[in-house]
Amino acid sequence: MKWKPFCAAALAGLMLLAAGCGGGDKKAADSKAAPAAQSLKGKKLVMYVSWHEDTAKALAEDFKKATGAEVSFIRLPTGEAVARLTAEKDAPKADIWVGGPSDAHEVLKAQGVTEKYLSPNLKNIPEQYRDKDGYWAGVYLEALAIGYNEARFKKEFEPKGIKPPQTLDDLLKPEFKGEIITPDPRKSGTGFTFIASLAQAMGEDKAMDYLKKLKANVAQYTPSGFTPAQKAGAGEYLITLNFLEDQTLITSKGQKLVSTVYDNAGWTVCAMSKIKSRGNDDVAKAFFDYVLTKEAGAHVTRTTSAIACNPEVPPPTGVPLLKDMPLSKTFDSKKAGEMKKSLLEKYGNL
Repeated sequence: MKWKPFCAAALAGLMLLAAGCGGGDKKAADSKAAPAAQSLKGKKLVMYVSWHEDTAKALAEDFKKATGAEVSFIRLPTGEAVARLTAEKDAPKADIWVGGPSDAHEVLKAQGVTEKYLSPNLKNIPEQYRDKDGYWAGVYLEALAIGYNEARFKKEFEPKGIKPPQTLDDLLKPEFKGEIITPDPRKSGTGFTFIASLAQAMGEDKAMDYLKKLKANVAQYTPSGFTPAQKAGAGEYLITLNFLEDQTLITSKGQKLVSTVYDNAGWTVCAMSKIKSRGNDDVAKAFFDYVLTKEAGAHVTRTTSAIACNPEVPPPTGVPLLKDMPLSKTFDSKKAGEMKKSLLEKYGNL
């Protein structure tokens, strides 16, 4: 993996821009802990997940083993999850939504789909990685990166004297036309994080101009943020533009992607929210509490190759610390949520 230097000032900026996720109201009614685990035998938890199926399975199995509760889940891309939860607002069918970037959780918070829960385990999560009002908590961090299939590049492109793609401008080069796969921002949280980070860094007009040029080189847009890494890893396309952790996971399975976190890269906190009560509070709160533990964080890093928000969880092998990444120091995920509708409208007109 290739990493560019990331100065201390950039890290400080990253911490500041997430400052909207500070401590919340400590009212007893909101912070009441879930009941003891042994009381959950026979209970049923339904969760929507917008992350890897392996992660959902690991957490579900571990939670069931510890509590006796039955856990079922439906895996949905972020956009579909938000749409479904919004449609089900008056008759919710899920207890928890986990995965998806924090800006999407902000949208549900604003719509009254989710509710405040001040878990006693929030103490495990730094304030900058959780909602200041207690509506969502960060589970892991993701950074955008450019990845390319090493084997295909060495065989097909290197002999022609073509340099590997490492910057956003590189993706506009004619030699990469038809070789790029990336998530659709209208359906994928990963994709939206990309266009939102561009808009905040460049201004909306310049960002749309760049995205229009990029569109000419993109061969496929996918509803899932993970699919581009899979297909690039398999050699169907040369280049993927998605989250670093997805690329790292594919590489760990033997399909090597060379990844670069480009300058001023967008990033997100993948979060968890409790859906407004459908009479299943005990098991929902218990699961929320569990996901914030060190044990659950270890499952997350093992199955996603991401950096857990719980600092007690070591980063996965091959994934650097935040201080070593050239991440955007101005990207604001809450602002991204607020500008989502207008940005997607502009994007749809490209």
